Amino acid sequence: MANDPNPTLAQVRAIMRHADLATTGRYLNARVEDLFDALQQHYNRPRVERSFAPGYDPDDVKAVFGG
Repeated sequence: MANDPNPTLAQVRAIMRHADLATTGRYLNARVEDLFDALQQHYNRPRVERSFAPGYDPDDVKAVFGG
């Protein structure tokens, strides 16, 4: 239940009747497969196109933010 993404950790704590969240934390184990899937989802998301307000010199923006 603690590794199910639907209930929040606070809900799991309440269901298990733990007084402290640290007690619930000892039941959490990150599986390598789950970490790999989460990283794949993160890096496969579409990237937000950066845009800046009109009037800024593109060279100034590049100097400050890189590019």
